[in-house]
Amino acid sequence: MKVYQVLADALVAHGVDTVFGLLGDANMFLVSDLVDRHGVRFVAARNENAAVMMADGYARATGRCAVATVTQGPGLAVAGAALTIARQARTPLVLVAGDTPPGDPGHVQNFPQQPFALATAGRVVPVVDAAGAVRDVAAAFRLARSTSGPVVLNVPMDLQDEDVAEDVPPPVAVAEPRPPAPLAPHANDVAMLAQRLRSAQRPVVLAGRGAQGAEAAVRELADRSGAVLATTLMGAGLFADHPYCLGVAGGLARPLTRRVLGEADLVLAFGAGLNRWTADHGRLFARAEVVCVDTDGAALGARWPVDAGVVGDAAAVAAAVSAALPPTQRPQWRSAELAREVAAADPFAGLVPLRAADRIDPRAFLRVCARRLPTRRTTVVGVGHFGGWPNLLLDSPATDRALIAPWDFGSIGVGLPFAVGAAVGRPDRPVVAFEGDGSLLTGLGELDTLARTGAAVLLIVLDDAAYGAEVRKLRPRGVDPSLARFPERDLAAVARALGVPAWTVTDEAGADAAFDAVLPVTGPALLHVRVHPGAVQEHF
Repeated sequence: MKVYQVLADALVAHGVDTVFGLLGDANMFLVSDLVDRHGVRFVAARNENAAVMMADGYARATGRCAVATVTQGPGLAVAGAALTIARQARTPLVLVAGDTPPGDPGHVQNFPQQPFALATAGRVVPVVDAAGAVRDVAAAFRLARSTSGPVVLNVPMDLQDEDVAEDVPPPVAVAEPRPPAPLAPHANDVAMLAQRLRSAQRPVVLAGRGAQGAEAAVRELADRSGAVLATTLMGAGLFADHPYCLGVAGGLARPLTRRVLGEADLVLAFGAGLNRWTADHGRLFARAEVVCVDTDGAALGARWPVDAGVVGDAAAVAAAVSAALPPTQRPQWRSAELAREVAAADPFAGLVPLRAADRIDPRAFLRVCARRLPTRRTTVVGVGHFGGWPNLLLDSPATDRALIAPWDFGSIGVGLPFAVGAAVGRPDRPVVAFEGDGSLLTGLGELDTLARTGAAVLLIVLDDAAYGAEVRKLRPRGVDPSLARFPERDLAAVARALGVPAWTVTDEAGADAAFDAVLPVTGPALLHVRVHPGAVQEHF
């Protein structure tokens, strides 16, 4: 048996049934063995960076540790941005990277892979001998799962082809690790939170992605203390049916949410990675004390200053504080009028769309989306000026990992590959992905990947024939934005040429007609939406 076969056995023992990647000299026999002998699904991308992004999307949609593989040298180097995104997002992911033979420093694809892996992924496990291959695979998965983040498993090409001694024990099946027991809060912290809630006049309970699973306890605390509720974008939908849920807080907050949060004197956040966008650079709840609850003490105040922090499980902390509080009524804060405003809030109220020949106002298009898109879906939003519109105007619940926003490194070109990975991981619901023209053009080849997988992905390309963010920033400074503008391209024709059915949208009637054609989403489809470049989104 060869080392690459032992590696394949070990990967499967850790529950791997899907691998994303690109073949090359240093991983092709491993992939072939995974497919032929173990029946593992191999999703072949057209670019290594996209392959790792697909694995990241798969992990975010499923909660499982994802696996990707690339070849040596440029194969790993091209994946650097994706590894950095996964590191910033703390995505559990193992990247099996081939490497050049250590004894051949003159190899054309040789470069220092381990320092590169440390600079991007942050962690690397080198496989240095045949006897330790099983141990090293286990170490990579243990690191990725226990500390949440990508790990590069670095395997030289010549080592993979070595024979394994007969006395080396085979890998054994490894169960997914159990989640840790809930972290109980300290009694002093519970008393401090209860006192702050008693003293506040206008409290807000804010929940992020880390509060998923604690909805009932957090809701009970808000009701008991007379607080209104809000969520981060990544916690959207947690309290959607609550009469005093203001929706998403942050730079993408809607007018009613901005007004109420501006009056708050206490914001108590559960499982929310507070940052400059959550606080809208200090404009959103400028007059409030901010107190955070998180299981990770290092996260408290790491990206935005807080007045106090509590380490503990969201549900356990909320329940303990509720038990320490008497029921409190705040009719001037939780008023009947506020409940009516929440119920009647319409993100499209007062919209007067911009008009132009063969161009649709993106807000008018999103109004059609709000009416036509399936409620049960995974929503993926890429990075760029275009991304502000769906995030602001669509209700895209993040519960059950149904919203994926891979903005962790600010890299464009993420929408399509993350959508493919999410669709492969969660085939039980369609994916609707929003991408920009400039962003899509960085990785057009992945339209071919989408076509080959047959995944149920509706890719909506909001095309302003520009890098819209750069245009928005250059023009007010009196700088000619023409460097950020590009000729119009027929992206629908490109998609069709690569095997993806596509439609072009230039007005609301055309949008409805396109949705008539593509809904329900059962396979790949692309809407090329030519949007009016004059619509400016200040928060994106």
